[in-house]
Amino acid sequence: MAANTRTAVFTAAGPHVRTETARPLLTLCLATYKRAHYLDRYLTHHLTAFEAAGLDYELLVSDDCSPDATPEILAAYAARHPRMRVVRQERNVGSFANMLITQREARGEIVVSIADDDLMVPHQLLAYVRRMDENRDLVMLQAPWFLMDETKDNAIIGKFYDFDGDRTFAEGDYAGCLDFVLKHHVFPECWLIRRDIVPAVIGPAPRFAYHFFNVLTRALGLGPVMFSPDPHILATAVTRNGAPQEGNTEVMEGWDRYRGGLEYMASHARQFQPGSMNDVVGFAQKAQMFTLQRMAVAARINAAAHRWSDAYHIQRRVHAYGAQAPTMVSPMDLARLASMETAALECASLGAKRVLFPTQVSDDLISLLDVPAGVTFGRCAGAKPDGQPAAWCHVGTPDVVPAQGGFFGYDLLPGMHRFVPLD
Repeated sequence: MAANTRTAVFTAAGPHVRTETARPLLTLCLATYKRAHYLDRYLTHHLTAFEAAGLDYELLVSDDCSPDATPEILAAYAARHPRMRVVRQERNVGSFANMLITQREARGEIVVSIADDDLMVPHQLLAYVRRMDENRDLVMLQAPWFLMDETKDNAIIGKFYDFDGDRTFAEGDYAGCLDFVLKHHVFPECWLIRRDIVPAVIGPAPRFAYHFFNVLTRALGLGPVMFSPDPHILATAVTRNGAPQEGNTEVMEGWDRYRGGLEYMASHARQFQPGSMNDVVGFAQKAQMFTLQRMAVAARINAAAHRWSDAYHIQRRVHAYGAQAPTMVSPMDLARLASMETAALECASLGAKRVLFPTQVSDDLISLLDVPAGVTFGRCAGAKPDGQPAAWCHVGTPDVVPAQGGFFGYDLLPGMHRFVPLD
């Protein structure tokens, strides 16, 4: 660790910094792309709070080659705030790589990342900065986060995981930390970290293990890690425009990586804490329960995104273990929607520009289907040829399929057999 030559970090009158080093105490990292509409709120919120606190900080922004007004907004703020530093990528490198760039470019002794649609809880973040500055052995501080609903004036609608009291795990205590993670269903995604250990802890995301569990495991190999129950981040869970959240995308399809991350930590416990992982069956059961809970969430989010076949198959996999994964629709309707979704995709792959449904398929079900690109939905009744291929869907033997005009028959019944509803 670098020597600390700071003479005073927080005075008796409040958080005020006087430093004799070239390094700021804190770097707030912002990796952004095409989110110009969030930047005024974000930058005003954080810069105002830091300046009011007298904090020795830098705000580091990496713009991932945004095509909107992001560069102009960032330049205007940076011109007024000398503690703000902006870098712009020459090409779009992707959200994770952009985040990694900010972590590596940070100059502060302590580093925190907050997404462009999220906000810090000022008093709590400052308290954590104080705690890490006073406890120089602590290499990472983890905390849960509040969930925020933009449609309700940024109201807090929940807290992502919870536990009572601070917990600190000594360097190398992988087994103790793993037990804590499994018991409290912890997702170690919001942290403050020592800049000096960033290169040894944070790197490109692996394919088969959840990156954040790997980061936590590596940090434990370098020093003590504290978990504190008070959130320092307000994370947007519901957006005004209904835009998908990157975290939701991860939840929709990344549950096997969650298991991989738990196994990564468990492997370190087995290697460096002999005897701590003798109960292999017990660990497997706990890891399975952890994963099943996330799969149930994935089923709900996939259904909310109208990914019906994905939701159906996740529900089936959860059911294999005697658990449930309810969605916004009944199991019967989920099976119907999954079969209709796959039928529409198959018709499109066969060249249909229109998919025409029979009366047996209700308007309510059709309204919940996403239309494949280049295709429109309609009804068989009253359909007329328009010079392009059209799938005339029917259930079982059709009464009639027009022999001319580009129509071709498609039986929905076999597809329904592929999606047997759960009881």
